[in-house]
Amino acid sequence: MLTDLYTRRALILAFANRDFATRYRSSVLGWAWSLVQPLATLVVFAAVFSIVFRIQAPTLGNGEGSSYAVFLFTGLVTWNLFSGLVTLSMTQLKSSGELLKKVQFPAWAPILGASIVQLLQVVLELLVLVAMFVFLLNVGWTWILAVPILVGVALFGQGIGLMLSILNARYGDVQQIVLVVLGVLYFMTPILYPMSMIDGQSDLLGWVIRLNPMSWYVEAMHDVMYSLVAPPWWEVVALLVGGFLVFWAGFAIFKRSSEDIGELL
Repeated sequence: MLTDLYTRRALILAFANRDFATRYRSSVLGWAWSLVQPLATLVVFAAVFSIVFRIQAPTLGNGEGSSYAVFLFTGLVTWNLFSGLVTLSMTQLKSSGELLKKVQFPAWAPILGASIVQLLQVVLELLVLVAMFVFLLNVGWTWILAVPILVGVALFGQGIGLMLSILNARYGDVQQIVLVVLGVLYFMTPILYPMSMIDGQSDLLGWVIRLNPMSWYVEAMHDVMYSLVAPPWWEVVALLVGGFLVFWAGFAIFKRSSEDIGELL
């Protein structure tokens, strides 16, 4: 796998440059649009869930009160990284169908190229999140641990995306099913609420939520960025290694199943 990625790195970067140049080509605001949707979601959800439903965020790591908006945005950044890579993998393979019929190249190259551009969008969101924490003076060394956690999220999301893109190429309903499942998983992940709120209400629901791998990633990000608490070292390693194993499995399955992909698209 690593050999394939290294030998085809120029091709992957070429697709990344193409996607970067065309994503907001006819837009006046350009890449600013990549922040409009998550920030709009943040404003609406923060108002509804903190004011209407009165959900309280945990105390900040610096002990100076709490901020539901920042708590929510921490989860949103993590979730957007995962869901963006999953959905982009499916749409990118479909959109590359005509090119794959004319030119022979690895079908995973345009997917990974577009994913690089998607990562740039997440970096912009992360910079906004960091600015929020700096404004609240909620800064700590545990931020360093966000790097392996987010890398684990990216690998996990990309691996799932590669598997689903193959299924979507063969069965057109897969993308619609995935969008529904992602919508359900969003509310089954502690993004809009802290896990402490669920643990005090329903043990069964808490158990179900913890079966969702994204709950572990989001909780870890809340710990290191918001609460400034370092999770056990083995948990961070497990999140990173787990993400890598899913990516390795997704890449292997995609490579083995995409030999005739041009004929299916």
